[in-house]
Amino acid sequence: MTDEKKTHGVSWAIRSLFILMLAGTLLVALLGGVLYWHFSQNLPEIITVADYRPLTVTRIYATGSAATTANDLLPKTVPIPQPSASPVALAPGAVAPAAIPSGGNATLIGEFYKERRYVIPYDKIPEVVVQAFISAEDDTFFTHQGVNVASIIRASIANAKAGHVVQGGSTITQQVAKSLLIAPEKGIAEKTLGRKIRELILSSRIEHNLTKQQILYLYLNQIYLGHGAYGVQAATNAYFAKDVSKITIAEAAMLAGMPQAPGKYSPLLSPKRAKERQLYVLRRMYENKYITQTQMTEAAGQGLHVYEEEDLNGKYSGYLTEHIRRHLVEKFGDKAVYEDGLIVTTPASADLMIAARKNLREGLRVVDKRTGYRGALKHLKDDQEIEKELKAQRTSQVNKKLGYQVLTPDGKLDPIASLKSAGLANESDLLSEDEVYPAVVTGVDDAKKIASVMMGANRAELPLSTMKWAKRPEPSVPSKVLQKGDLILVKPTRIAADTVQVALEQEPQVQGAIFSMDTRGNVLAMEGGYDFQKSEFNRAIQALRQPGSAFKPIIFTAAIEKGMTPASIIVDAPIVYEDKETGKWKPGNYEEKFYGDTTLRSALIKSRNVPTIKIVRAIQIPHLIDFAHRMGMTTQFPNDLSISLGSGTISLAELTKVYAIYPRLGRKVEPAFYSQIKSRDGKVLEEYKPKSAIDLSRFSSPQPMVATNGQPAPEPSPGASPLAVSTATTYPLVDDPDQVLDPRVAFIGSHLMKEVVSYGTGHEAKALGRPAAGKTGTTNDYIDAWFMGFTPQVITGVWVGYDNSKSIGPSETGARAALPIWLGFMKEAVKQYSEEEFTVPPGVVFANIDPLSGKLLPSNSSISIKEAFIEGTQPTETSATGTKNAKSQSEFFKEDIE
Repeated sequence: MTDEKKTHGVSWAIRSLFILMLAGTLLVALLGGVLYWHFSQNLPEIITVADYRPLTVTRIYATGSAATTANDLLPKTVPIPQPSASPVALAPGAVAPAAIPSGGNATLIGEFYKERRYVIPYDKIPEVVVQAFISAEDDTFFTHQGVNVASIIRASIANAKAGHVVQGGSTITQQVAKSLLIAPEKGIAEKTLGRKIRELILSSRIEHNLTKQQILYLYLNQIYLGHGAYGVQAATNAYFAKDVSKITIAEAAMLAGMPQAPGKYSPLLSPKRAKERQLYVLRRMYENKYITQTQMTEAAGQGLHVYEEEDLNGKYSGYLTEHIRRHLVEKFGDKAVYEDGLIVTTPASADLMIAARKNLREGLRVVDKRTGYRGALKHLKDDQEIEKELKAQRTSQVNKKLGYQVLTPDGKLDPIASLKSAGLANESDLLSEDEVYPAVVTGVDDAKKIASVMMGANRAELPLSTMKWAKRPEPSVPSKVLQKGDLILVKPTRIAADTVQVALEQEPQVQGAIFSMDTRGNVLAMEGGYDFQKSEFNRAIQALRQPGSAFKPIIFTAAIEKGMTPASIIVDAPIVYEDKETGKWKPGNYEEKFYGDTTLRSALIKSRNVPTIKIVRAIQIPHLIDFAHRMGMTTQFPNDLSISLGSGTISLAELTKVYAIYPRLGRKVEPAFYSQIKSRDGKVLEEYKPKSAIDLSRFSSPQPMVATNGQPAPEPSPGASPLAVSTATTYPLVDDPDQVLDPRVAFIGSHLMKEVVSYGTGHEAKALGRPAAGKTGTTNDYIDAWFMGFTPQVITGVWVGYDNSKSIGPSETGARAALPIWLGFMKEAVKQYSEEEFTVPPGVVFANIDPLSGKLLPSNSSISIKEAFIEGTQPTETSATGTKNAKSQSEFFKEDIE
């Protein structure tokens, strides 16, 4: 072969090789481009921090709005502090989700979320937190470009030696990318090659587009740290019950040790491992020169207050927060509620929610005790069972009283250290006389008539005197009720260092509800049952029950509007009605007596059935049904005289709304469960639009009262015939449909119910110590018990009964079962208001009358009653002085049963 041919061959080979290399390079580049394109699809767009829109928490805040006077009917919204405008100081214009409000204007009462996260600006995150996480996870974070090859190799070697994962090689940037990828990919967290490639691509983009501080902002808000907490703010709140701004070195190191395995290193689930991991982070912080050796030693030796996870939604009122949640989901959808961090303010009061639950529970326990004792919760067979139970009780008492346990330097959650940390000298300091606790009977001494019990580490005495309610006839010795090993419920009656005394309790089967609103429509509190955790059925809203005599004020108000007056006479005498289905119906009064001529006011005050039925006959059933619907009652009423006895069904919330018309002088209002709903960016999505307050000036010259088309007052007695009158104006007003009653008629109704409290079935409500009005209600066989009452500023209703509509028990009237609950709550509810009388509208006059005949009496008469009338309808005939049948006001109480 010639040299020329050899040269030509070599050149051809080189060219071929070059072409192949070029083709290979192009192919690899093309393949790489295709793979990059493929794995880049649908990656989160992180160009600026404004693109970061993580799942956040919808929060409900109670502002406790309050009116100060009876005529102040417009809602006042307490402003909630707004979020910072910039999440990262180096990212102008970026908007963060709303921060947690601070200050005393609002109480957080509920949260809904898929991921519990509170996004906070980078400049609000303490430096010690940044240092702890960098030391634990990525100490070269500020020098690498998103991937640390040396770290990956080191972790691989360590994991290979251990045979399982003991180290992670991912940088903080990679962890951010991973956390952003997992959520869009529906929780796919397995370590696939494809996901790892996507993670590296996203890491590169993040490093290219964001500063290191901005990456840390994403990381410290995004990272999962166990127990539902995402980000350092949520984790600090969950574990240490504080804002991240107040975090210590020891606490920061504890959190920084958790990202690799939050469950494994949780101080609640694995305190020993959590402590070991914390020590590792502290050592790394020292080695990185973030803390001194002294600081490391001090932090390692500190006991940490670690808090149990709290059910915030049930802390104040599970029923109220759940009702608001349902509204939010119905209005905005699941995604908005659980992912988009809505901000909801409710006018409810956190203090009143607690008062509502406390008084409802206490009242139901009192009612339930009258049915007798149903026995122990269970019987513990041996000492091992007893010891296990007492240990659990002790832990529960610590958590209930303190909320936390101390994680000691040796890695244990120690109740004794918790007591010392809180400054409590004795185990009895964990107890409260307002709480009910489980206890174990350890002995029964019939001679001393006491039972000995243990409540956690507390020894207590249970005297026979506190368990006499348990059986009928009353037990003579404790062994008739209890035996050793019984697990029971008790309530402390005396707590001292040397002795604790308790009373026997039991969880009631009878249920109840309470609903309270102010005269502006703001819902102040709502409880729908004894325990939301055991029954989410909201008896304040969802239960439809017969109101019984609590419906009578609507009947009597309709009669006033139709033309009767408080002095109108109705004959209370036996009557018999023909009923097509049941034959003859002979209604009677509760007392099984008849009282002859009875004034309308007395018929309502004494809750007399027969006069009420006669009033309904006089005003006619169709008119009464129309009137009730106008008042806002949506129920389907029976078209027969049983409507007189409250046989229709209604919810407690709806009936409370109807009663609110009275102190509002005839103006109806819808209960407002929220003041405002905002998006995470502060945009108002919905808010309560209050109706204007009543303008009494338009009624300063009220429409004249005219004869009611010749219709007489129902069955008047001879010698007592006040004018039958009616309003010339038709309600609701055409130009103001919320004005459903003449203010004068509404006031007369309020005044009559005020006299129910002063002289009638609701007289125990006088213990409120300020002007109040209301009405008891009891249905047949004592199935439902009600008390509906109000002051010039607050309207509250209470219902008691069984879900299966069985009898509560003999003589369990509204006055006995429901009114004490109402009174206990209202004593708290009215504290924020000034004491004042109900507003008297123009066109109302007062006259001194005989309570039995309805005729006029001198003001100095010992039996005269000052009664309210629509001007022009007051009695004109004077009663004979010293009527033989007259009773003193004090004698009225002798028949005050319903």
